Amino acid sequence: MPRIGTPLSSSATRVLLCGSGELGKELVIELQRLGVEVIAVDRYANAPAMQVAHRHHVIDMLDGVALRAIIEQERPHYIVPEIEAIATATLVALEGEGYTVIPTARAAQLTMNR
Repeated sequence: MPRIGTPLSSSATRVLLCGSGELGKELVIELQRLGVEVIAVDRYANAPAMQVAHRHHVIDMLDGVALRAIIEQERPHYIVPEIEAIATATLVALEGEGYTVIPTARAAQLTMNR
């Protein structure tokens, strides 16, 4: 059985949420109830999920270099793309390097390029 750990500690399970709208805010609240540390990322400041997340970052989500930099900095256990406007090729590459993207990076890519 997986251990969640304690938020803001070295044992924390970290989720990086790409997209911080109202749906993302609800996801952050539920993850925090489970004891998960959540980092919200979006293209504009003060997005709804950023208001309740443990930390947040503002970047151009279509900029693969910026997205990779935040992911490498935060070292999340799980990456959750909540929006379609995201550098999906970067997510695919990161998933290939061992990061866990939920749903898969391929699913995010198919959604973006439909």
